[in-house]
Formats: sequence, C-alpha cells, structure tokens
Amino acid sequence: MADFLSDAWIEDLARAARALPGVASLQGGPPLVVEQRIRGRDGEVVYSIRFDGDGARVVKGAMDSVDLVLRTDAGTALAIQRGRTSAQEATASGRLKVRGRIERLPALAEALSRLDDVFRDVRTATGEPTAGPGHPAET
Repeated sequence: MADFLSDAWIEDLARAARALPGVASLQGGPPLVVEQRIRGRDGEVVYSIRFDGDGARVVKGAMDSVDLVLRTDAGTALAIQRGRTSAQEATASGRLKVRGRIERLPALAEALSRLDDVFRDVRTATGEPTAGPGHPAET
C-alpha cells in the first residue's frame, strides 16, 4: 500500500491512468495538462496529468505547457481523495486554488468522471501519509 502523495502513490496513479481510453473531446486538438501542487509540512509535492486523444498520463513533477494549476494543502488534498469533501467545496472555501485556462475544463467532464473510476483502486489502497513532503500540516 502506497502512502498518499508518495512517489509510489504517483506511480500507482500513472499505472491506473494508462487504463483510461482516449478523450474523444480532445481528438485532433491540443492535449490538456493539469498540474497538482500540494504543500505539506515538509515541502511541496507536484505531479501532472496530461489528457489527450490517446488517454491520460500521470508524471511526477511539472510538464511543459500546463493549462491548469491546482494548489492546495495536503490535508485538503487528502480530504478530497478520501471523499470527505469535494473539489468544488474546497474551491468555494478557498482551500483549493485553480488558475489557468479554466474554460478548457468542460471538454474533460466525461474524462474526469472516468478517471475517478480508474483511480478508485488507488484510493482504496492508499495509506495515510506518515512522513515527507506530502505529510499534512497540523491544523
């Protein structure tokens, strides 16, 4: 079981993302890249998800040509991952910041829903963070 936000957890996401079929709404168009920046007590964890007509790919770190950047703290990210809050609730309360080309999100609605299904096994097998950059800050 990989700890939340660990390198092994990001690798698990990458493996799961490969199961996502191509994003029809992006066929023939430019890919959409979403960067996640999650700050913890000991630093920041960054990973990116690239969506295109061939599917989705997750990599540790930032990619070039990022369309959206999502920033939050590790506690909020864990609450979203565990289903204790939604990204919409976190955004409305100011705990999740979104910047970039937000107008591109509607093209991903179906893909994001499928990605949630693909990541279900990763969520189920994820352990609580114990140390390192992804360890949630005390609140």
